[in-house]
Amino acid sequence: MPYRLDVTQGDWPAAELGKGVEGILAESTVLTLATAGHELGPNANLAFFAYDDDLVLYFVSERATRHSLHLTEDARAAATVFLPPPAFGEHLRGVQLAGSAGEAWGRQAEAAFAAYRARFPSFGQDPEVRDRLLAGRGAAALYRFQVDELTAVDEPQFGRRNYLRAKVVR
Repeated sequence: MPYRLDVTQGDWPAAELGKGVEGILAESTVLTLATAGHELGPNANLAFFAYDDDLVLYFVSERATRHSLHLTEDARAAATVFLPPPAFGEHLRGVQLAGSAGEAWGRQAEAAFAAYRARFPSFGQDPEVRDRLLAGRGAAALYRFQVDELTAVDEPQFGRRNYLRAKVVR
């Protein structure tokens, strides 16, 4: 992993926290993205996501959606990825992410497409769709969410209600 975590809350080795976070990301394919805009107000949406080994998440969205319009106004974003608990109040597993997001262009778009295609093999099989996404043409776009900090809870691994916070250092 080219990034490293600087643990700011909790007593857990950064490398183990990183493995736990990546494990949660690997087990879920949908995130909830939170954005806000001056005129449109706050918004939360669901999106399928992929990620790379630098803790950058990628998603595809229509440019006309509320969250996409928000991101053109303000790149700050937050997201959560979680796994359903087996019983109410037990074995919570999830990660809250904060950082910046926006449309991916150039090499970033290529990285987004490759990560998304690796996770979802049926995505972008049509060469015309691929070309449109990489060129930034059309209604849909590739988006890049760079995680700057996170809070993780993984009760089976880190203990009950042990919320671990970290900054992402690249």
